[in-house]
Amino acid sequence: MARNQTNFENFLYVDDNTVDWTKRGEDGGDAAAVDGHAAGTGAPTWIDSARMKVRRIIYQDPTTFRTISPIFYTPTSYAAVDLGDVLAVQVTGLATTVNYAAVKKVPERQPSRGASRQLADT
Repeated sequence: MARNQTNFENFLYVDDNTVDWTKRGEDGGDAAAVDGHAAGTGAPTWIDSARMKVRRIIYQDPTTFRTISPIFYTPTSYAAVDLGDVLAVQVTGLATTVNYAAVKKVPERQPSRGASRQLADT
């Protein structure tokens, strides 16, 4: 039986401030129908770090407790998923899909950027 290999591609990621980024993600993954991905652009690359994390939704199989946590590329696609929504996941080694339910929404994280101070010249 042929294995389904994970393929990656650069996609357009729109942050919560409506700024465009390029984010590497799984191409044709389990959440491809709902994650809001679009073709990548020449926008700067979003690199996850301790201070910057993309938004994700954690889905869990209620029988085996296995989880997946796909990236959600737009705020609209993230908001459209409610906890308890079901996603059919192709599990390696099984001929059929397994239903995973959304159990937790993990919001985007970015450092806050305040207004700069402009001191008067003296």
